[in-house]
Amino acid sequence: MHIIVAEMKVLPGRVEQVTAILETMLEPSRAEPGCISYRFFRSHDDSDSIMFYEQWRDMPAIEFHFATSHFQALGGQLEGLLDGEPSIDVFDASAVSVP
Repeated sequence: MHIIVAEMKVLPGRVEQVTAILETMLEPSRAEPGCISYRFFRSHDDSDSIMFYEQWRDMPAIEFHFATSHFQALGGQLEGLLDGEPSIDVFDASAVSVP
């Protein structure tokens, strides 16, 4: 399993607009092969900070996701609404054992 943590800082006064855009990503992303979980959250301490938490079966599923039309369109939809570039980290959780 692989986990993606993506964080973005929204420009002041734009968080509702960004949230509406991000909500359009939920249904199609969750329907993709290999998607285990796909959610986003607003920070408790900074309401202009948003974090995506995603779980994927494997890297091919992530690569498929990154190539979808809804993911490709997201950058243009968020243009001018974010304070800087989002950070995206991918973690390999398959090697982690839980006692």
